[in-house]
Amino acid sequence: MNTATVSQPVSIDLFCRVIDNLGDIGVCWRLARQLAARPEVAQLRLWVDDLHSFARIQAEVQSDQHTQLLHGVTIEHWHPERLDYPAPHSFVIEAFACEPPEAMTRQLNADGHVWINLDYLSAEPWVQGCHGLPSPQAGGANKYFFFPGFVPQTGGLLRETDLLARRDAFQQDDAAYQAMLQGLGVAQEHIHALLQGEMQQMFLFCYPDAPVLALPQVLATLEQKTLLLVPESVAQRIPELAQGQLLVQRIPAVNQAEFDALLWRSALNIVRGEDSLVRAIWAGQPMLWQPYVQEEQAHLDKLQAWLDTGNLPEPVQALHLAWSSADQAGAATALNLCLEPQVLHLWQQEARAYSEKLAEQADLASSLLSFYTQVARKR
Repeated sequence: MNTATVSQPVSIDLFCRVIDNLGDIGVCWRLARQLAARPEVAQLRLWVDDLHSFARIQAEVQSDQHTQLLHGVTIEHWHPERLDYPAPHSFVIEAFACEPPEAMTRQLNADGHVWINLDYLSAEPWVQGCHGLPSPQAGGANKYFFFPGFVPQTGGLLRETDLLARRDAFQQDDAAYQAMLQGLGVAQEHIHALLQGEMQQMFLFCYPDAPVLALPQVLATLEQKTLLLVPESVAQRIPELAQGQLLVQRIPAVNQAEFDALLWRSALNIVRGEDSLVRAIWAGQPMLWQPYVQEEQAHLDKLQAWLDTGNLPEPVQALHLAWSSADQAGAATALNLCLEPQVLHLWQQEARAYSEKLAEQADLASSLLSFYTQVARKR
């Protein structure tokens, strides 16, 4: 991907429908803030149809406001009754084929606009061939397919420029870590045990079909105690998990910065969906990913394609496949192997190396601006 910079400041419309467990707005909010902070961007409007869900990950969002400005982003409430749609900006990004309002898309043309469908994240090989292809629209504009991804032939991953430096600093800052845990309601005795290395922190964020009962089978028998942090809305069978050396702590909803910090200090991050996968990658810690379940087991193909981009030990790959197949016995067996010292050390090394390798590629916001410049120059 050409990394040419935008020659003149560009204004952007970014459209988002909240559908998939906050994942859609999670991705779009991170992207909106990153783009708005760039000197190449004059203005960014984020159009969101569900402000109530948005407010769950960003408490400052006012769900009754038609228009509001937050972190340099103009947030517009996008709803069926709205009639006062403005003229579209020159760069239009629709997230995940959400179909922006016709009142705006009918004004788009190839001479004055660059229109992108920002697709879902996938490591499947076909993505590289489709990335950047135009799709002619009825009004004469081209809509371009744009795929985030794990290789340079795609649009890259969401990553703030200072993210890894902030991660490394937080991993060494026990005072900030202690303050975060206190804010989550963790008992002082547990905080002390975590800081002294007498207990390890793990994080669980999974879909309802995850074989969570595999966790106590393994973690309850470890020599070291484990504090498993679990968001309130996740794993309703959680009371069954706490036993032996495994302690469970329900935590309230957190904003995106706090979510990242949770991952940075966890010995194992169990995550789901697209946004959480990427944030767990940047944490550089051992992680277990569960993609969203699809028909005909298509999510397992997606999972395997992602596993193929790294070099995870065989037991870790087996754990991923068992976890996403709702195979409790298989997940327990694989997790037990993964936590053996030799395998765990390799897992830790690969997690860090994978994070560093992907950080060498252009990030998604930079790739989008570069693509805009390339298309605009051809007009």
